[in-house]
Amino acid sequence: MQLNTPPSVRSAQADSSGTENHSGVPSPNLVHGESIEKPVTEKSVQRRAHRKSHSGCKQCKRRHIKCDERKPECSNCRRRHTRCDYLSAVASSSANTPDCESNDSAVSIPAPSFDLSVPDIELMYHWTTCTCYSLAAGNKGATYWKQDVTEIGLGNRYVLRLILAFTALHLAYSRPTRREEYAPRADEHYAAAMPVLTAELSHINQDNCDAVLIAVQLVVFLNWAQGPRPGEYLAFGTGHSDWLTMFRGIRTTVETLGSGAFSRHGSGLRARGKPLPPADPSIEYQQALDELREYVTYNSLPSSLPISLHSLDILIECYNNRYCGNNSEYHVIFAWLYRMREEFLEAMQRHDAVPLVIYAHFVVLLYELERFWYMKGWSTHVLSGIWEVLRDEDRISIRWPCAVVGWLPPT
Repeated sequence: MQLNTPPSVRSAQADSSGTENHSGVPSPNLVHGESIEKPVTEKSVQRRAHRKSHSGCKQCKRRHIKCDERKPECSNCRRRHTRCDYLSAVASSSANTPDCESNDSAVSIPAPSFDLSVPDIELMYHWTTCTCYSLAAGNKGATYWKQDVTEIGLGNRYVLRLILAFTALHLAYSRPTRREEYAPRADEHYAAAMPVLTAELSHINQDNCDAVLIAVQLVVFLNWAQGPRPGEYLAFGTGHSDWLTMFRGIRTTVETLGSGAFSRHGSGLRARGKPLPPADPSIEYQQALDELREYVTYNSLPSSLPISLHSLDILIECYNNRYCGNNSEYHVIFAWLYRMREEFLEAMQRHDAVPLVIYAHFVVLLYELERFWYMKGWSTHVLSGIWEVLRDEDRISIRWPCAVVGWLPPT
């Protein structure tokens, strides 16, 4: 909502309307749109015809409701916290008309540097009071996301847009009846931020590395929060994966500059994750992973066996961290994807069986994260994608992950 319309302009608009007084309320001389005339004894006065307006903002037209055409924002849009066309019109008018005359004085209206709106204020409020805590662990983690990340966002517009996009998806998830309102706002902020982030990544240095790192983390969370999509299975899929590129970019960024370069917000590198509840002791994973090692050893080509065993060893380490109580932070689960070699990821993208079977056993750890709103539905979706591309003889090797997750293959 534009807040820079001077009082003199508002006063001039009220004077010219002829139907409102200077306070913005209907004139007491009007009742139901008709003027109350004083009695005339000698000469009849011709009444002015009432002209109906068929205009109105696009939001009201789309909803087929009457628009009161108030400026700079109609009452319906203000009440529903939606973007009103009249706000854009006022912004354009303010930018193109530097001077506005009212009565005997002229007021200069500077062009706005940021299109501040009530919907964006709502998103920022929700970020600081709710959404940031879904990424935090205790007071220390909350401080990082609520204060440090917000501070970086206020100094870097593309980071701020990613914050607003992620928060919009959180609201769309929390308030499904208003999803059609929040989801487009998330897309709008995300689309505006990505070209800038891409440019910053190509020129990363000690001056912008803090903002780039935070932005990359937010892109990863955003892609998870968008929910499962056909053909997209996190580590492989039919098209380009923004989240995997950015996720791997975190590693490249840290390796290029070193953790010491992140002087102000280096604490973010130590993944202030949300601690997971105690693991279910009934999950007997040791035997399943032993059988997985036998499958990998028997089915891998000699040239690819070292890479496959390296991936399996890291996966076993992640299992031990989770189920033996070595580390309860959720970031240890994604340590597996973070540490995978490019050759292994490329083999998954080619739908090679051995990497995909190993990946299916990683999905058991992924399933632990479905207690968080932005990970809902991903584990069964990924398993379905793996099942679809595997041959029948390889599908037998992922029966255990399917049973733990509770996903039933199609018959």
